[in-house]
Amino acid sequence: AIIMAMVTCLLLYFYISGLTGDREDIEYIEIYRAKVEIPARTVVKDDMIEKVKFPKNAEVTMGITDNSQIIGRLTKERIIKGEAILQDRIYTGEKTNMAFIIPAVKRPVTIGVNEISEVGGFVIPGDYVDVIATFTEETVEIAGNRIYYPKFTKAILQDVQILGVGQNMQVIKKEEKALPVSITLAVTLDEAERLVLADESGVLRLALRPAADSKSIQTNGVVKDDMVLPKG
Repeated sequence: AIIMAMVTCLLLYFYISGLTGDREDIEYIEIYRAKVEIPARTVVKDDMIEKVKFPKNAEVTMGITDNSQIIGRLTKERIIKGEAILQDRIYTGEKTNMAFIIPAVKRPVTIGVNEISEVGGFVIPGDYVDVIATFTEETVEIAGNRIYYPKFTKAILQDVQILGVGQNMQVIKKEEKALPVSITLAVTLDEAERLVLADESGVLRLALRPAADSKSIQTNGVVKDDMVLPKG
């Protein structure tokens, strides 16, 4: 794919460079090419592409002529600077496949939510949240010894990106918005293990983070006695 991209780019360059002006005997069309190198799995923005004239009957695969089919789309693979934007180089489906937007080394894990656990319906794809788990009290017997675990609340994950809200991976219009029943988070495999165990063993709530806040805070968790008994 990279070799073909370079060939296409070079042919496009030679065609354009070899033309000193619009010749009357040649019919031209306007296509779009990469103004800068565009990495794989990148949302294409307006300033990443530029329009160029190209001979309509050139024996080279022509690029896309409508920028609305490019801007806002995800690249399937790297597009080098000067390369014509071809249909098979970008994801053009109406719904973006989540596989294209998962951050490196992360995995999407979906948890069930309601209006309370989902911060009142205010979170949207792209937001970052902290995950807080509350575990109920229980008594277990190990090797003849009874061990008591009090009800306990702890922030188990911090600064976790939301990939999807319900079935949506993009922000939807307010009038179309309904409270979701699930949230999909981007987590590492280690975080996924903790998240799944906490989801099955306790109750989860999400805390929405401010847009510019990516700091993590070490917490010890809390039990009921921490709130009603003085510490000293």
